This record gives sequence, C-alpha cells and structure tokens, in this order.
Amino acid sequence: MARHKARKHKWNPYTSEVQRFSVYPRIQTPKEESVRVGETFTVSINDVDEKGRGIANYRGKRIIVYNASLGSRVKVKAIKVVGDTVYAQIVETLSEADTEY
Repeated sequence: MARHKARKHKWNPYTSEVQRFSVYPRIQTPKEESVRVGETFTVSINDVDEKGRGIANYRGKRIIVYNASLGSRVKVKAIKVVGDTVYAQIVETLSEADTEY
C-alpha cells in the first residue's frame, strides 16, 4: 500500500495577509512625523548640558542646540539627526531668558 505524503498548501490562512481578502477598508494609522535635516522649527530651551549646549524637546525628539541659553525661545535649523537626537543651530532668537544667572 502506497502512503501519500500530506500535501502542504501554498496558502496558509494564519501566515498570509488576511486584510487583502477582507471586505472592510483598511484603517490608515498616522505615521509619526520625524524631523528631517534642513527643517526649521521653533523650540524653547529647557536645559543645558555640560558642554553649554541647549536641550529642548520637539515631536518626541531630543534637540541639542549649539550656543543656546537656558529659558530662551529660538528658531532652529536641523543639522544632523542621529536616532532620537537632533543637532541644530540657531537661525533666529525669538526671546531671551527672563532671569539672570
């Protein structure tokens, strides 16, 4: 008696893209807007690191601004993006810090 091997199907409902066969439309999830090199944006400097660079947060990224003072509001241009850190330079100073140190 000949024994037949069980045939493997090319299409597996558990590993294939089920959404392709659905009658319901896909829900588009918004992509997180990332910061690109050359982009300009306005940030407030919240902290200063040991090298004297200003640190701000923008769109979930850590912005390091050269020659920025604590508490100032500046318009910056992104120079380099490394992971979650963006290095930027000042384009325009909108307001300086209110307190003197």
